[in-house]
Parts: sequence; C-alpha cells; structure tokens
Amino acid sequence: MKKILVVAGTSDNKRNFAVNYISEFMRDKGMEVEVTGESIYDVTEVAEDISAIVAIGQPQFDTAIPIVDGTPFITKFNMDSCCQQLIEKM
Repeated sequence: MKKILVVAGTSDNKRNFAVNYISEFMRDKGMEVEVTGESIYDVTEVAEDISAIVAIGQPQFDTAIPIVDGTPFITKFNMDSCCQQLIEKM
C-alpha cells in the first residue's frame, strides 16, 4: 500500500480537506493508499515508507521523497491535477 503524507502550514481544516479529497480521489481511481496529515511545522524528517508528500506551504525539511505542491487545496482549483501528479510520482 502506498502512503501519502499531507503537510500544511494552514489550518487543520485545510489539511483535513486535502487528506479526505486525496483519499476519495485515489479510491475512485481504484488505488489503495493511506493518506495522513501533519502540521508542516512539526515534520522534521519523513518516514522512509512514505511514497509521496503533498505540501501546502513551504516544507522545513529535506527529503528525496517526491513532493507535490498542495496550493490547489487552498484555491480549490486544479485539485484533480494535483492528485494526478501524485499518481505519476508514486
């Protein structure tokens, strides 16, 4: 199972919205993923079992794991293309 980490410097509501949207999008595509969310300020390193990261804000950590810009989850535009990028990077 692929694991996606959503990190956000905005409100918990925005982070939870992104987690739920991504989970539903992936389920609709027939993909089995686990999506979790954390505050961007609390993440100093990323677990090795994470397949991709959605960053809503500027990450304060370095990683070789692919990072997708999560700005569409703030603007509510192009959220599907953001999810499609996740699929391509995993």
